[in-house]
Amino acid sequence: MPDDERPLAALLPALRRGVPIDEVKTAARATAAAPQRIQALLNLLFHPSSFSRIQCQKAAWILHHAFQLDERAFLPLRAELGRALDATEDPSTLRELLKVLASPLWADAETEVQRTDALELAAGLLYVEDVPVAVHYAAMQTLQSRAQCASEFRESLEAL
Repeated sequence: MPDDERPLAALLPALRRGVPIDEVKTAARATAAAPQRIQALLNLLFHPSSFSRIQCQKAAWILHHAFQLDERAFLPLRAELGRALDATEDPSTLRELLKVLASPLWADAETEVQRTDALELAAGLLYVEDVPVAVHYAAMQTLQSRAQCASEFRESLEAL
């Protein structure tokens, strides 16, 4: 097995339906401690058609848990997180990625273009009726963390 496939291979057993939360937390700890595992999960999310829906959902879930353990490890990965978000159409995967991107941590780390893109995406998601309420909640958190003033928050919602 090539060296670049090993980090993902180590995580694949946790990317299944019914995985116990303790196993997710163990995988998240290992992921937070190894940048190559973070990148392996992001690469999986860049190409969702190469994996099952459940594998993509669990990859995003593990990334979210890893982010909660070590936010700073994700700082250089803002663009990659945006790419993963753009590549997904699955509501569960979308929700987990939005939870990561909703963090106020990004306020000082992302570009103005990334900030306004996140603001527009979040505002747009509030008007999509066929996504779970958890996606709307994550979108609202993203709006709250990105809007720099009340008028920008209001304008984002009114623009749609």
